[in-house]
Amino acid sequence: MTLRARLYEILEDEEASSPAQRRMRWVMTLLILASVVFACIDTVNAVHAVWGEWLHRIERGFVVLFTIEYLTRLWVIVEDRAERYRDPVLGRLRYAVTPLAIVDLLAVAPFYLSLLLPIDPFILRSLRLLRVLKIARFSPALSTIEVVFINERRALMSTLLLFAVALLLSSAMMFAAERHVQQDAFASIPAAMWWSIITLTTVGYGDVVPATTAGKVVAGFTALVGIAMLALPTAILGAGFVNELRKRDFGLAAAMIARVPVFRHLAPAQLAELAALLHPRSLPPRYILMRRGEHPDAMYFIDQGEVQIRSAQRRLVLGPGEYFGELALLEGAERRATITTLTGCRLLELRANDFMRLVAGDPTLRETLLDEAKRRYGLEEERRAEAHVDALSE
Repeated sequence: MTLRARLYEILEDEEASSPAQRRMRWVMTLLILASVVFACIDTVNAVHAVWGEWLHRIERGFVVLFTIEYLTRLWVIVEDRAERYRDPVLGRLRYAVTPLAIVDLLAVAPFYLSLLLPIDPFILRSLRLLRVLKIARFSPALSTIEVVFINERRALMSTLLLFAVALLLSSAMMFAAERHVQQDAFASIPAAMWWSIITLTTVGYGDVVPATTAGKVVAGFTALVGIAMLALPTAILGAGFVNELRKRDFGLAAAMIARVPVFRHLAPAQLAELAALLHPRSLPPRYILMRRGEHPDAMYFIDQGEVQIRSAQRRLVLGPGEYFGELALLEGAERRATITTLTGCRLLELRANDFMRLVAGDPTLRETLLDEAKRRYGLEEERRAEAHVDALSE
């Protein structure tokens, strides 16, 4: 792998998940947050008067680092796996006008513009806050919000249209009701729109209020409509966000199930059904998930982290891609081991009733899981050892 390909994997490759890439993301996130914090501090006149020179040096350091990052991304982007930017010149130009690349450019552009143009220092310091937009590159949550806005854009545009109609009608009615009493505040429909916007958004500054009975009636209806107007986009974005998270969890669950050997014989429809039944759980280190002797209520797949299975005879450590808890469900017996998380874990839970329904419809899967559990946990050896201990005690 060439240096450029290696740097592409660290900086741009969405499919890679190497330790170097994770470290780079953490370092860049910390640098972005630090630069924003210093930019905010620099706007305090008392601090700027004393530490202005040091803050200026720190700012130049951030500019150098972000410039190197931006130029490096332009250099390595021709290694794009989808070959969207393969041409050395046109490919880099196409990448330079993508939203994330424009954000990277805005993070350093104010500094270089200040060297060429006479810009107010206060405006320059304020423009540094644009760097916070770079967080979108390293934050899955912000990326999810972007996807939600794109998916729900038609519904949001419909809501915006309804808001515009309500704004126009309420302004016109308030103008008709109040124009003779408050000629300054409601001199025209455009002038009345200020009151209408404040009322529809439920802010209620109180700087402009109706004086007539008709105006108060219009104001009451406008306030009620405003509550409904705000509820619509909130519900749309909330539902879209939940759906997007469900899609992501389903994708993770499907990828996890596909890696488990005992499920490879399942048809795609069965794999999809199984993935839809899984529930994500995030647990801290040293958390006792289940104890020996407890009644079984679920089996688990490990997406991230490690767990320890400790029985009377052995200790077993399981990692990503493995599963546990199925044996007690298959036998209908109490838990034979205590299971503890060794690290922070993300698990996918298959609840007992869903598990039993799944294996009841697939006897082959039941036998495969039972044989694999006996082999992995050394169940026969453990039973022989317990019988030997009982015989000695007698």
